[in-house]
Amino acid sequence: MLMLYGKEVFLILDSAKEPNKWEDVANHEFITARLMIVILVSLACAIQIPFIYMASLWELESLSFMWWMLQFFGFVMATNLGAVILAIIAQDSATKVGEIQSQAFTADFMVGIETLTKILGEFNKTATTEGESLHDQIEEFAPQFYRLGLQYLRTHALPSADPPSLDELGVAQPSEYNDEEELFDAKNPKT
Repeated sequence: MLMLYGKEVFLILDSAKEPNKWEDVANHEFITARLMIVILVSLACAIQIPFIYMASLWELESLSFMWWMLQFFGFVMATNLGAVILAIIAQDSATKVGEIQSQAFTADFMVGIETLTKILGEFNKTATTEGESLHDQIEEFAPQFYRLGLQYLRTHALPSADPPSLDELGVAQPSEYNDEEELFDAKNPKT
């Protein structure tokens, strides 16, 4: 049987230590399709300009077959270069996502999820054995379980306070005695 107390409770609640890691997972921005198109069109325009200049330098007739072939080669070069640049950007995004996920989904987190999954499985098995549906009773069950868990944490996971001293309680110091029998002598009590 698995009992959770002290540090083990906090292994499950590991995500409470660093809430920003979940924000990083949720808010990661990827390159948009619009930005991809802008990059490709910009590269195509920037690369086509030298090819147009080369056509005039080589005295190719405008809109002739050779002129179109030269422009086509420029376009192919621009799209290939764009594909390489976008692949590098995609790999950089994948690397960042991997780093964010490795920070968020730690081994402690996974152990906690596995533990909670086992607990839920046992709840479902018990409910089925008793002819109940955990899904149907979750609204009634969840607040009670929350209160139980909170009380458990308050009593077991938190360090206990030092007990108050006798002086703080207003209890007088005991009188001196030589042996224990004097304490229990009914004829001559030491109070």
